[in-house]
Parts: sequence; C-alpha cells; structure tokens
Amino acid sequence: MLKRSLVLAWACGAAALAEDGDRMDAKFEAFHDRNDVTALSPVVSIQKSVSDHLSVQAEGQFDAVSGASRQWGTSGSGQNPPPDVVSGASGSSSTVSHVLDGVTGASGKGNWEIRDGGRLGATWSDQGRVLSGGLYASTENDYRSFSPSVSGSWDLGERNTTVSAGASWFFDRMDPYGAWGLVGGGSKRVQSYDAGIAQILTPLLLVGANATFTRTTGYIGHPYNPVSTADSGMVAENLPRAKDALALAGQAIQGYRTGGLLGSLDAEYRWYSDSWGLGSNTVTLRLNQHVSDATVVRLQARWYEQTGAAFSKATYRGDELYRTADIRFFPFDSYLVGAKLASEFPEDWTSPFPRRWDLSYDHLWRDTHGNPLLYQFYSPGSWYTQWTFRLGLSWDL
Repeated sequence: MLKRSLVLAWACGAAALAEDGDRMDAKFEAFHDRNDVTALSPVVSIQKSVSDHLSVQAEGQFDAVSGASRQWGTSGSGQNPPPDVVSGASGSSSTVSHVLDGVTGASGKGNWEIRDGGRLGATWSDQGRVLSGGLYASTENDYRSFSPSVSGSWDLGERNTTVSAGASWFFDRMDPYGAWGLVGGGSKRVQSYDAGIAQILTPLLLVGANATFTRTTGYIGHPYNPVSTADSGMVAENLPRAKDALALAGQAIQGYRTGGLLGSLDAEYRWYSDSWGLGSNTVTLRLNQHVSDATVVRLQARWYEQTGAAFSKATYRGDELYRTADIRFFPFDSYLVGAKLASEFPEDWTSPFPRRWDLSYDHLWRDTHGNPLLYQFYSPGSWYTQWTFRLGLSWDL
C-alpha cells in the first residue's frame, strides 16, 4: 500500500495508470519563436508486450523546420549583406553564398529543413527490477546521429527505495552543405552516464537525487554562425574539441488528497557545470491535480540561469583561439510557464477511436535582446520568446 500510494502521487500528471500496457501513442508538436522559426513534429510510438516480463517499443519521428535560413540584407534579416569570404579557423578562406543560418540550433537549406528519426527498444521487468535498451537514429540535410542506450532500476527495502543507472552513446556527424563544408563539420562523440536514487519517506512523499556525467569530443560547433569581429569582419566559429559536464539534481514530490481526488506538488533543483566554464541553475515547480478520476491538470513554472563559457565575448578581434556567436554559450536567464490537460474519452468509445488525450502549452521568455551579432533577429528592446503546443492521443492495443 505504501508503494502504491506514492506511485499514484508520482504519476498524477498521467491521465490513467493503464498507459503501462500495450498501446500506441500519436503526438504532434508545434513550435514558434521570435526569430520566426517554426517547427512541426509528429511522433508515433508503439509499445507491445511479448511475454509476461518483456515488452518492445518502436518510435518514428518527423520534423519540418521553416525559417532557419535567411537571406542577409533583406527585410527581417537584421544584417547588411556580408562579404563573400569567411575566414577559416586556420587562416584560410572560402567563398560562400549569401544565404546564412540565422538561428542557432537549426541549419536550413531552402524554405524547410526536414529531419527524420526513429527508435527501437526493449524492456524487461520483474518484481521491481527493470532493464531497458534501445537504438536511436536520425538524419537531416547535414547531420546524422546514431545512439545506443541502456538503463536499469532496482527496487530495494520492501520496494521503498529505488536505485537506477543508465548510459547512452551518440555517434554523430555534421557535414555542412555547400562552401560551409570548408570551414566546419566532422564527427562528434557523446558519452553520457547517470545514476539516481529515490526514497519513499511517507505514503505520499518521495525524494530523489540524480547525477549525470557527459563527455563530448570532436566537432562541437555550428558552422553557419560566423563570428563578427571588431573591425566588422567575419571569421568562422572555433570551439574546443572536448567538453566534460556534470549535472546534479534533487527532487521532492508531495502528494495530497482533496475532496477524495489526488494531487501532488513537485519541486526540482538542477546544478550544472562544465569544463568550458559554463554553469547553470534550474528550479522547476509543478502542480498536478486530478479534477476527476480520469482528468488531470498540470501547471508548471521553471527558472533557469547560466553563466557564459569562459571564451564567450561580446566582441572578438578575430585572432582568439576559441570564439563563438552561439547564444547557447553566453550568459542569460529564462523563465517558462506551462499547462497541461489530460483525460480519457468516453468508455463506450472503442477501436479505432483513441482511449486517452492530452493538450499542453509552454511559453518561454529569455532575457537576450535582439542582437544580430548573436543571430537574434528581432528588436534590441525585446526579449527572446518561444512557445510550444502539443497534442497527444493514445490507443490501447
């Protein structure tokens, strides 16, 4: 009973505990930000039991991103047409076109960038012991990724304590298109290892802690964001070829009952530091509340702040060993608020109708003002914003 009560509090954000069985999920996500980037992402996943203890999973994802590439010197680009030469890190130069990526994290070629990915996995479970493994792969115009992963957990102490561990390895490669291939690109390897523990303190209170170590080596850059120098020249980004990072997180979930309905308060803190000198703190608060046996409302708020990498500068001379114009490596704070509503369709709905549905919306503000040197193409008096809308449907199989 102790374990069951806490699991209910932990899973209060889900519409139904029956989601642990055979099912198919279809999700659609729409994203838009102040740089006029729009991303549409449908995802379909299937989970199927093959025995009492073994289940298999398959997932397919398709992303379409618009607005990533901009014609410099045209309306909305925030830039004058650049020179035809971008200096390489070794001092060489190459001719490039005037179509450059205007947003970090998306490298479009034409109106839309297309990415597809998929995952195959298997999970074995028996009396509180769980072992999972999977393979993930994705491709896009100029980037390929392949990742195996394993994870496991074990309930101890009358199933009131859970220890967990996991590892994933990414074998990625970027091949910039066109002349950009002369100033960047190559292989990247990411190794990530994590360990955690969760402890039930009362039937409705759970606390947990997690540590994650990540080592990244190889090409860790974004070649489509050249760095503007003090003399208005442009040089290619150049980043260290290795980065080690450590993240520590703690969480507490307090369940409660009101009017016979279950709810929970969830607080989480995460600390991060890496070998580039970048550090961050994240505080997340969530409120989950059943408004009926099948319907759950979730509200969340998140505050995030980070320092910049040791080599990040507002202005570069151009002869520095390391340099970047990627906003991800500069100091900023961000604030996110969101809401989710999940429920079930009427019980008399049968196949092919879905069994469950959920809607969610998140809105984020970041205190980075419009600055074309950092590829933030909006007003200098405005903050960066983005929103994400998600729709999910689930079928019992």
